[in-house]
Amino acid sequence: MAVAALAVLASACHQDNTPQFYNSVTKDNFTQGCIGGSTGTTLASPDLCSCMYTVTTGMIPASSQDEKSRGGGKTFATYTGQTFIQINNELKTNPNKVPTNLQEAWLKTCNDQGYSGSTTTTAKASSSGGPTTTKG
Repeated sequence: MAVAALAVLASACHQDNTPQFYNSVTKDNFTQGCIGGSTGTTLASPDLCSCMYTVTTGMIPASSQDEKSRGGGKTFATYTGQTFIQINNELKTNPNKVPTNLQEAWLKTCNDQGYSGSTTTTAKASSSGGPTTTKG
């Protein structure tokens, strides 16, 4: 009995807290990572990041559960690529491994909506101690 209780407790301690469906947490995390979070560098505008998130959630299921359930299983019925969770896990070790089709969709959709580039800001880079901003 004690062994069974320890097994249940151990498995509860190692639960995966990764959301299986897109929600406000995944949107906030995606946006913060896209913007640059607390790195002191602005990678992209919040509006561009929001566009990229919308594109991502429309074309890539969050997880295999999302793939099977969204739209009654019809939304991703012919989808054969990785889930967002799988892509995100790969990006942790190789930040340049964003799928080409996703990059192309971001460029096309977000450019069509008027987001033609990103702003890069490096904190305290100028001689006066303020941020230096380069529009791209």
